Amino acid sequence: MTSTPPTEPPSLEDIAAAGNRRLRDADRLKKSSDDLRDLVLAALREGHLKPTEVAKASGWTGAHVRKMARDAGIEPDERYRERAERLKKAQAATE
Repeated sequence: MTSTPPTEPPSLEDIAAAGNRRLRDADRLKKSSDDLRDLVLAALREGHLKPTEVAKASGWTGAHVRKMARDAGIEPDERYRERAERLKKAQAATE
């Protein structure tokens, strides 16, 4: 998105209004992110959706969703725990 430069220099009121819009938008973004986080964590706790599906639908990366889940005390499903341990060992061996 390209903005066109103003024909006159911005006034302090213009700058203050833009600053207020940014703060308002930041507050709305924080609230929507918090709401999305709550939905993602609820879906993971329920366990009826695959974590990869939840991550994809959220727009967040799988790593971010996994970190949120671990921080919220949600451990990997037993089906994935063994695979996760194998991957950790393999990654440690290559480092």
